[in-house]
Amino acid sequence: MSIVYWAVLAATVIFGGMADAFPKTRIGRNGRVYLRPEPVSVLLLALILISVSGFRYQVGTDFMAYYHWTVDDWSEIFKSIVSLRNGGFELLAKLCRLVFDHDQTLIFVSACITIGLYVLTIYRISPSFLLSMLFYLFLGQWQGGFNGIRQYLAAAILFAGHRLVLEKKLWQYILVVVAATMFHFSAAVMIIPYFLLNRKADVTQLVLLAIGAIVIRFSYDFIFSVIGSIKDKTMDLDRVYLSASVSIFRILVAFVPVILYLVLCRKDNLNREQNFYMNTLFFHAFSMLAGMGSTYFGRIGIYTGAAVTVGYVHLFRLIEDERSRNITVYAVLVGLFLYWIYSVYAGGIGNFQWIFNNL
Repeated sequence: MSIVYWAVLAATVIFGGMADAFPKTRIGRNGRVYLRPEPVSVLLLALILISVSGFRYQVGTDFMAYYHWTVDDWSEIFKSIVSLRNGGFELLAKLCRLVFDHDQTLIFVSACITIGLYVLTIYRISPSFLLSMLFYLFLGQWQGGFNGIRQYLAAAILFAGHRLVLEKKLWQYILVVVAATMFHFSAAVMIIPYFLLNRKADVTQLVLLAIGAIVIRFSYDFIFSVIGSIKDKTMDLDRVYLSASVSIFRILVAFVPVILYLVLCRKDNLNREQNFYMNTLFFHAFSMLAGMGSTYFGRIGIYTGAAVTVGYVHLFRLIEDERSRNITVYAVLVGLFLYWIYSVYAGGIGNFQWIFNNL
């Protein structure tokens, strides 16, 4: 694995740790005093993550497709926006060409938007900036954007607006989902969590999610036919992307927080925020179970996995015994660190190249 990834990990630990160690006092509009991570450290870490992602070259299986992405006609962009088919990304690509006509511009600007939204959201809402940033790295949300650029742009938009679900602001959340679909239409499925994540995080919720996952798992043919009707084309079920199974490691990793919650956490008197984030962990796990038979469906985990970066921190706080909590935190981090190394190699991005070597 390239030394670049080790440097990124070191920067995450150093600047993430500094951000948590030297928090700044803030006063909200309601007069409430609260602490936020130290902003300079947050900014430096964001710049490092953006620079590595934005100045990479031929890192990621889809890199060259995005690298040479061009849109010549404004009417094409308008049609894409109206039809909800990548209109946002087409517009972004066109603007990038107008600002600086180089193939790398779109890659860099996409990294700025995607990583910027992730880091800003974690900065604003996570009880532990360092832990959430480590989960952002280890769970593949950062380097995942090296491949599915459009999907991770959509995921970043959804993550930035996911608290609207907690606040029960339906119409504002619908606007967020619509904005995300402008980059990848599959983001439309994320309207479903609005009706699930504020339910009580209990056994009944788990059973309902399990039933839903099983029904979806054995309804692929019907779902593909519906998707084909919407897209006005036949879905070729023999394509590897549709028929290949999701890695069993991704499924197991998704269920780790569910198991930890059932075994170690207190389950009574959860406040609304804690209940909400436990449900995000549940929803992500069973979404991955539902999509385990097709990488096409498995990519929904890109969207559901974003809030896991924050959900894990809330889960740890529900472990009342301090010794058990500390052991669990370190054990999870070590396990996910190993998973991160595996996912870097599995994603075909182990050998890193800079654009500067190809100018």
